[in-house]
Amino acid sequence: MNDEIQDMKSHILSVASTLISKKGVKNTSLKDIAQQANISKGTLYYYYSAKDDIIYDIADCNMTKISNELLDLITYANTNISPKDILKTLFEKILNDEDNGRLHLYLLNEAITSNQELALRFQIRYATWRETIKTALHKVTEKNNIQDETFSYLIIALLDGFIIQNMIGNTQVPITDITNMIHYFINH
Repeated sequence: MNDEIQDMKSHILSVASTLISKKGVKNTSLKDIAQQANISKGTLYYYYSAKDDIIYDIADCNMTKISNELLDLITYANTNISPKDILKTLFEKILNDEDNGRLHLYLLNEAITSNQELALRFQIRYATWRETIKTALHKVTEKNNIQDETFSYLIIALLDGFIIQNMIGNTQVPITDITNMIHYFINH
Protein backbone atom coordinates (compact mmCIF):
# COMPACT_ATOMS: atom_id res chain seq x y z
CA MET A 1 0.00 0.00 0.00
CA ASN A 2 1.48 3.32 -0.99
CA ASP A 3 2.01 6.14 1.51
CA GLU A 4 -0.82 8.33 0.20
CA ILE A 5 -3.40 5.58 0.63
CA GLN A 6 -2.05 4.67 4.06
CA ASP A 7 -2.08 8.33 5.13
CA MET A 8 -5.73 8.76 4.07
CA LYS A 9 -6.77 5.53 5.78
CA SER A 10 -4.96 6.63 8.95
CA HIS A 11 -6.70 10.01 8.78
CA ILE A 12 -10.11 8.35 8.36
CA LEU A 13 -9.43 5.95 11.24
CA SER A 14 -8.27 8.76 13.50
CA VAL A 15 -11.39 10.81 12.79
CA ALA A 16 -13.66 7.78 13.15
CA SER A 17 -11.99 6.75 16.42
CA THR A 18 -12.52 10.20 17.89
CA LEU A 19 -16.16 10.26 16.82
CA ILE A 20 -16.85 6.75 18.09
CA SER A 21 -15.17 7.46 21.43
CA LYS A 22 -17.46 10.48 21.83
CA LYS A 23 -20.72 9.22 20.32
CA GLY A 24 -20.48 5.43 20.32
CA VAL A 25 -20.52 3.03 17.40
CA LYS A 26 -24.25 3.13 16.71
CA ASN A 27 -24.45 6.93 16.82
CA THR A 28 -21.57 7.47 14.40
CA SER A 29 -22.49 7.33 10.72
CA LEU A 30 -20.35 7.18 7.61
CA LYS A 31 -21.69 10.63 6.77
CA ASP A 32 -20.43 11.93 10.15
CA ILE A 33 -17.00 10.42 9.50
CA ALA A 34 -16.77 11.87 5.98
CA GLN A 35 -17.83 15.34 7.17
CA GLN A 36 -15.42 15.36 10.11
CA ALA A 37 -12.58 14.09 7.87
CA ASN A 38 -13.36 16.83 5.31
CA ILE A 39 -13.79 14.29 2.51
CA SER A 40 -16.73 13.32 0.33
CA LYS A 41 -18.73 10.18 1.04
CA GLY A 42 -17.44 8.87 -2.30
CA THR A 43 -13.86 9.27 -1.14
CA LEU A 44 -14.71 7.54 2.13
CA TYR A 45 -16.32 4.64 0.23
CA TYR A 46 -13.21 4.35 -1.92
CA TYR A 47 -11.18 3.54 1.19
CA TYR A 48 -13.89 1.87 3.29
CA SER A 49 -16.95 0.40 1.62
CA ALA A 50 -18.73 -0.33 4.91
CA LYS A 51 -18.83 0.98 8.47
CA ASP A 52 -17.86 -2.48 9.73
CA ASP A 53 -14.58 -2.26 7.79
CA ILE A 54 -13.75 0.96 9.63
CA ILE A 55 -14.75 -0.60 12.95
CA TYR A 56 -12.52 -3.64 12.33
CA ASP A 57 -9.52 -1.45 11.50
CA ILE A 58 -10.14 0.79 14.51
CA ALA A 59 -10.46 -2.27 16.74
CA ASP A 60 -7.25 -3.73 15.34
CA CYS A 61 -5.38 -0.46 15.90
CA ASN A 62 -6.77 -0.01 19.42
CA MET A 63 -6.10 -3.62 20.40
CA THR A 64 -2.58 -3.39 18.94
CA LYS A 65 -1.93 -0.35 21.13
CA ILE A 66 -3.10 -2.23 24.21
CA SER A 67 -1.07 -5.26 23.10
CA ASN A 68 2.06 -3.12 22.85
CA GLU A 69 1.47 -1.83 26.37
CA LEU A 70 1.11 -5.40 27.59
CA LEU A 71 4.25 -6.42 25.73
CA ASP A 72 6.04 -3.69 27.66
CA LEU A 73 5.35 -5.88 30.68
CA ILE A 74 7.75 -8.47 29.30
CA THR A 75 10.36 -5.80 28.63
CA TYR A 76 9.99 -4.50 32.19
CA ALA A 77 10.06 -8.08 33.49
CA ASN A 78 13.64 -8.34 32.22
CA THR A 79 14.74 -5.35 34.33
CA ASN A 80 15.13 -4.73 38.03
CA ILE A 81 11.71 -3.09 38.30
CA SER A 82 9.59 -4.77 40.97
CA PRO A 83 6.52 -6.79 39.91
CA LYS A 84 4.31 -4.38 41.87
CA ASP A 85 5.68 -1.41 39.97
CA ILE A 86 5.24 -3.19 36.64
CA LEU A 87 1.56 -3.87 37.35
CA LYS A 88 1.03 -0.38 38.71
CA THR A 89 2.58 1.13 35.57
CA LEU A 90 0.38 -1.02 33.34
CA PHE A 91 -2.81 -0.12 35.22
CA GLU A 92 -1.93 3.58 35.20
CA LYS A 93 -1.12 3.59 31.47
CA ILE A 94 -4.46 2.04 30.62
CA LEU A 95 -6.41 4.28 33.01
CA ASN A 96 -4.71 7.48 31.92
CA ASP A 97 -5.66 6.92 28.28
CA GLU A 98 -9.35 7.75 28.67
CA ASP A 99 -10.12 8.11 24.96
CA ASN A 100 -8.73 4.69 24.10
CA GLY A 101 -10.42 3.21 27.14
CA ARG A 102 -13.77 4.61 26.08
CA LEU A 103 -13.17 3.46 22.50
CA HIS A 104 -12.25 -0.02 23.76
CA LEU A 105 -15.51 -0.29 25.70
CA TYR A 106 -17.62 0.97 22.80
CA LEU A 107 -16.01 -1.61 20.51
CA LEU A 108 -16.38 -4.32 23.12
CA ASN A 109 -20.06 -3.43 23.48
CA GLU A 110 -20.47 -3.67 19.70
CA ALA A 111 -18.79 -7.09 19.75
CA ILE A 112 -20.96 -8.35 22.60
CA THR A 113 -24.28 -7.08 21.29
CA SER A 114 -24.25 -7.45 17.54
CA ASN A 115 -21.00 -7.99 15.68
CA GLN A 116 -19.81 -11.60 15.62
CA GLU A 117 -16.70 -10.87 13.51
CA LEU A 118 -15.61 -8.23 16.01
CA ALA A 119 -16.38 -10.61 18.89
CA LEU A 120 -14.06 -13.20 17.33
CA ARG A 121 -11.31 -10.60 17.00
CA PHE A 122 -11.70 -9.74 20.69
CA GLN A 123 -11.60 -13.42 21.68
CA ILE A 124 -8.34 -13.91 19.81
CA ARG A 125 -6.80 -10.71 21.15
CA TYR A 126 -7.84 -11.39 24.76
CA ALA A 127 -6.23 -14.84 24.54
CA THR A 128 -3.02 -13.19 23.30
CA TRP A 129 -3.17 -10.62 26.10
CA ARG A 130 -3.63 -13.31 28.74
CA GLU A 131 -0.66 -15.25 27.34
CA THR A 132 1.48 -12.09 27.39
CA ILE A 133 0.53 -11.38 30.99
CA LYS A 134 1.11 -15.00 31.96
CA THR A 135 4.60 -14.86 30.42
CA ALA A 136 5.40 -11.62 32.23
CA LEU A 137 4.10 -12.99 35.54
CA HIS A 138 6.20 -16.10 35.11
CA LYS A 139 9.29 -13.92 34.67
CA VAL A 140 8.69 -11.68 37.68
CA THR A 141 7.17 -13.91 40.33
CA GLU A 142 9.42 -14.81 43.16
CA LYS A 143 8.52 -18.45 42.76
CA ASN A 144 7.26 -20.50 39.86
CA ASN A 145 3.54 -19.96 40.31
CA ILE A 146 1.26 -22.47 38.59
CA GLN A 147 -1.58 -19.96 38.91
CA ASP A 148 -0.09 -17.44 36.46
CA GLU A 149 -2.88 -18.22 33.98
CA THR A 150 -5.54 -17.55 36.61
CA PHE A 151 -3.89 -14.25 37.50
CA SER A 152 -3.73 -13.33 33.80
CA TYR A 153 -7.54 -13.60 33.63
CA LEU A 154 -7.85 -11.55 36.79
CA ILE A 155 -5.56 -8.79 35.51
CA ILE A 156 -7.47 -8.53 32.21
CA ALA A 157 -10.76 -8.36 34.13
CA LEU A 158 -9.29 -5.68 36.40
CA LEU A 159 -8.15 -3.62 33.41
CA ASP A 160 -11.61 -3.72 31.85
CA GLY A 161 -13.17 -2.97 35.23
CA PHE A 162 -10.82 -0.04 35.85
CA ILE A 163 -11.75 1.42 32.46
CA ILE A 164 -15.44 1.16 33.36
CA GLN A 165 -14.86 2.70 36.80
CA ASN A 166 -12.90 5.53 35.22
CA MET A 167 -15.65 6.19 32.65
CA ILE A 168 -18.35 6.48 35.30
CA GLY A 169 -16.27 8.97 37.21
CA ASN A 170 -14.64 6.88 39.91
CA THR A 171 -11.19 8.42 39.71
CA GLN A 172 -10.18 7.11 43.09
CA VAL A 173 -9.23 3.58 42.02
CA PRO A 174 -6.64 2.51 44.64
CA ILE A 175 -4.12 1.17 42.13
CA THR A 176 -1.24 0.95 44.60
CA ASP A 177 -3.31 -1.06 47.09
CA ILE A 178 -4.61 -3.32 44.35
CA THR A 179 -1.14 -4.00 42.95
CA ASN A 180 0.15 -4.73 46.46
CA MET A 181 -2.68 -7.21 46.96
CA ILE A 182 -2.10 -8.92 43.61
CA HIS A 183 1.63 -9.12 44.31
CA TYR A 184 0.92 -10.68 47.68
CA PHE A 185 -1.39 -13.32 46.24
CA ILE A 186 0.90 -14.12 43.32
CA ASN A 187 3.79 -14.81 45.66
CA HIS A 188 1.94 -16.74 48.38
